[in-house]
Amino acid sequence: MDSTTDISIIEELDSEFGFNQVLSPEVRAEIDRLSRQPYLEYEQVQKCHRWLYTLVMSRMTGSLVGESRSGKTVACKSFAQKYNQIKTKYKKRIKPIIYIEIPPNCGSREFFIKILKVLNKPTNGTVSDLRERTLDGLKIHECEMLIVDEANHFKYETFADVRHVYDEDELNIAVLLVGTSHRLEAVLKRDEQVINRFLEMYVMDALDDREFKQLITAWEKDIIRLPEPSNLAKGENLKLLKRATHKLVGRLDMILRKSAIRALQKGEKNITLEILNQTIASIKWSERRTRNG
Repeated sequence: MDSTTDISIIEELDSEFGFNQVLSPEVRAEIDRLSRQPYLEYEQVQKCHRWLYTLVMSRMTGSLVGESRSGKTVACKSFAQKYNQIKTKYKKRIKPIIYIEIPPNCGSREFFIKILKVLNKPTNGTVSDLRERTLDGLKIHECEMLIVDEANHFKYETFADVRHVYDEDELNIAVLLVGTSHRLEAVLKRDEQVINRFLEMYVMDALDDREFKQLITAWEKDIIRLPEPSNLAKGENLKLLKRATHKLVGRLDMILRKSAIRALQKGEKNITLEILNQTIASIKWSERRTRNG
């Protein structure tokens, strides 16, 4: 399919769904760029990465907690990617850090299958088969750290297998559990053997005022990149963003990218206060969602 056909299809879709403003290919490319999850290594992420690195070096366990949309997942994924890129330069077949995100009510089978898929190993057989294959695979691929996101989704009895991975002498592997503060802590406290193995905890808090302002400035300059400045870190814009985001990175990212896309669709050269208000009004952050993630 050539570019002319692509443009024709896009114009037909615009017409079908009532979007009559003609957008140039350049504007559409910017909207496409903004629709992708960006990555910006701000101060809070750098601090978290240093802590994760010490955890890997010491081959210890720990838990990473924080409010929903505080940046935990992005920090873990970016750390794993950077660490693995460096470690696999000369030894391609190893998988130093494995990141998995587990589903609700995760049992032992689902836990092992998640790891085996990352290791590109077969996922058939009994739970006993899967356990043995997982431990062998982690050893063969010289895994140094297992990061388990949404760890509060584990069934109670599955933690026995998590302990088994860490306690396996031949592996000598660090294990990190990631989740929202109150949910993960509540789950860990149910089992004395689990809580005693995951005593070290790192909390990703909301940003302080200085970090929040700096991050908005960096986000506008390096990620939003509209033709004219929006002055998002000043005056009413800053006050509005503080209230709407609770100074959480995930919320800030969603609001700013949505606002930038809305500005481009309207033919604006920056994010106006009106556009910012429209975007925030369209996102409903319920108190339940704020508390429970």
